[in-house]
Amino acid sequence: MKKILVADDDATIADLLQQALEAEGYETSKATQSLRFFDAVMERQPDLILLDLLMPYLEGEDELRLLKMNDATRHIPVIVVTALLEAKQDEARYRQLGVVEIVTKPFDLDKLVAIIRRTIG
Repeated sequence: MKKILVADDDATIADLLQQALEAEGYETSKATQSLRFFDAVMERQPDLILLDLLMPYLEGEDELRLLKMNDATRHIPVIVVTALLEAKQDEARYRQLGVVEIVTKPFDLDKLVAIIRRTIG
């Protein structure tokens, strides 16, 4: 079973994504605090990360840099799920940090699941 880590400070969105992805057959966990994000990645070793860029304390870009700097995490694909509309404009920069897709909120859950399936099966 493929593992997905949902990192979003909005607990409602994190819960929604977690429930929907479990219904699709994925094992999920969540990190709603940016300061716990990297620890959660190391503990769970997910096959994919859904990452909100706008989180308090450490922003998503900082978290992406942490992932990229570590040999144990740099291979994990990341799908950004964000309300930050400018993220699409900076897509090339985010792709250099390991992002495979940027999905803006509000998102279509079926389309997000299709992206996940295309990324990790």
